[in-house]
Amino acid sequence: MSKLKAFFNNQIYRKNIFWFIVLPFLLELVIEMLNRGSVIGGFKFLFTSFVPFFCNMMIILATLSIGLLVKKRSFYLTFVSAVWLFFGIVNRVLLTVRVTPFNAADLKLMDAAANIIDQYFTPFLIFLTMILIALAIFIIVMLFIKGPVVGYKINYWKNLIIIGVAFLICIGSLNVAMETGFLAKKFTNLTNAYNQYGFIYCFGSGMFNTGVKKPSNYSQDTIDEILNKIDDGENVFPGKEEDKEVTRTPNIIFLQLESFFDINQVTGIEFSTDPIPYFNKLKEEFPSGYLNVFNIGYGTCNTEFEIMTSMNLDDFGPGEMPYKSILKDQTCESVVYDLKEYGYVTHAIHNNDATFYTRKTVFSNLGFDTFTSIEYMDVEEYTYENWAKDKYLTEEIIKCLKMNDDPDYIYTISVQGHGSYPTSKVIENPEVTILSGVADEGRKNAIEYYSNQIHEMDLFLEELTTALEELGEETILVMYGDHLPGLGFSDDDMLNGSIYQTEYIVWNNFDLKMEDEDIETYQLSPKILGALDMTAGVINNFHQQYKDDEEYLSGLQNLEYDILFGDQLAYGGVSPYNKTQIQMGIDEIKIDEIREVIENDKKYVDIIGENFTKYSVVYINNDIYDTEFIDKSTLRVKYDKLSTLDSFVVSQVDKDSGYVLSSTKESLYYGTEE
Repeated sequence: MSKLKAFFNNQIYRKNIFWFIVLPFLLELVIEMLNRGSVIGGFKFLFTSFVPFFCNMMIILATLSIGLLVKKRSFYLTFVSAVWLFFGIVNRVLLTVRVTPFNAADLKLMDAAANIIDQYFTPFLIFLTMILIALAIFIIVMLFIKGPVVGYKINYWKNLIIIGVAFLICIGSLNVAMETGFLAKKFTNLTNAYNQYGFIYCFGSGMFNTGVKKPSNYSQDTIDEILNKIDDGENVFPGKEEDKEVTRTPNIIFLQLESFFDINQVTGIEFSTDPIPYFNKLKEEFPSGYLNVFNIGYGTCNTEFEIMTSMNLDDFGPGEMPYKSILKDQTCESVVYDLKEYGYVTHAIHNNDATFYTRKTVFSNLGFDTFTSIEYMDVEEYTYENWAKDKYLTEEIIKCLKMNDDPDYIYTISVQGHGSYPTSKVIENPEVTILSGVADEGRKNAIEYYSNQIHEMDLFLEELTTALEELGEETILVMYGDHLPGLGFSDDDMLNGSIYQTEYIVWNNFDLKMEDEDIETYQLSPKILGALDMTAGVINNFHQQYKDDEEYLSGLQNLEYDILFGDQLAYGGVSPYNKTQIQMGIDEIKIDEIREVIENDKKYVDIIGENFTKYSVVYINNDIYDTEFIDKSTLRVKYDKLSTLDSFVVSQVDKDSGYVLSSTKESLYYGTEE
């Protein structure tokens, strides 16, 4: 007892007890308060979920314990604590903006987030945040330079043993908690998981739990058993044209509508008029149902991934975005490749940057022939939040359909409904107003703004279907929302009881027979292809044959692992899918003439050509020049030393990153004829 009393009376150990016991507890408590947006919520997590709370605290303790090896202990502990608090604050901000919490996959989106941060936060808030971050960095740096140093000799061997014990307790408690069910190994809903298991555990799980885990029964026999059930695997592989004959090959258009859903599904809000009357009319006339999606307020690319590949994101790491991981470097079986077996030409269209979510790279690995991004569009109207309006997509879709006589598959990604949604009134004479049901003025303005955006998107749908009717080709148009908007709705607010459901409609102009049903996102493409008796592709055929089988989900996981991370046994060991040389844009951009112009004693060069856009940039002798967009046929640069054989190239450039998407052939200046 005397030794124990001496231990606690020792000033050194009392300080260490604070730093390594009290501090982790306080950090975890504050982080969970931020995670729940409530002081009471943090304490509730402590008392009602003590085991998850303890496990989260032990993760913090393990990271802090390394400070026992550092002489500048105050600097180290302050730095690590600041990092944890920063992550907690970022999580709170993202929960406020988009509903879905901060996860490890977001770290791979820093470049994209930087490009759109001004669309979510005011310049003042951005400036204030930068000041606070700079102040925090200054304090940490000063602690490193002038902070106190441990005034006694560090016993490194003893401290290494203490650190080892801390890590063993951390790892052991996590394993015991997972085996006993206090912590989950797999999250079906990220937001619920963060509330149930704590921010730090869930965030850390996303750091280390990536890809599709190898199933315990993965083997050649398992894959063979699956292939034998889907028509012996003989008609699913590419290149067997005799097995790919079908009676009907209509154009197939998937239209993914940004943050679009029937807001009439929110209880208690009364609108002056139905924001989306045409969409609701189509629901009654064509096959439709609920679509179970993965995210709220963000994650468009994950909806795309499930639609195109028919793979289940529940089998991947928490919050993982395959567009930012495996698909950046590897091809993947997709509905795009499947339809090529039936003679389809495949197109992607998106009225936003081609580099966002690395789509420029990923779409080649998914098999697209062409990709028309906003850099190749003539867009004149944008929303208040600077997102391109969707009505311009009609022209681009029709262009794709007219470019050849083959059937077309077009995956179109809308952007008009994107957040954020301003809390001040920014539309002078809105078509849709809120009559009752929302007391807070800022929230009312945000919902009203959103409702008017989807109202315009609804008008776009009517315009598009009219254009498709007039074109006269057999066409399927599958329209659906990628996720709900980040407007703070909860399950209790929804008539259908879920904020993770949007709706899909299968519009067509040839009386396609299909049942109404609620489905998972990854089941939508096989549903469409199945209605046309198209069985190409292992994954597509698997869904069509296995959907009602008791081993449906485990079999799908086996195929996902095999195709992306395993031995590709389903393909005989070698993937049959090759990356495409994707063509950017439908219309060729070219230079016809180079013309010297003098205005107000200043010399300019006009580049005369075809299909220029506001994203066209002129290079002269390989040097980039500030380019003025005059019109679709004319670009102008200030250049006062024009000489014979000067080289001119026009490139389509992502304005934020400077990434060159495509370029014209080189044109040389030969002077003017006298």
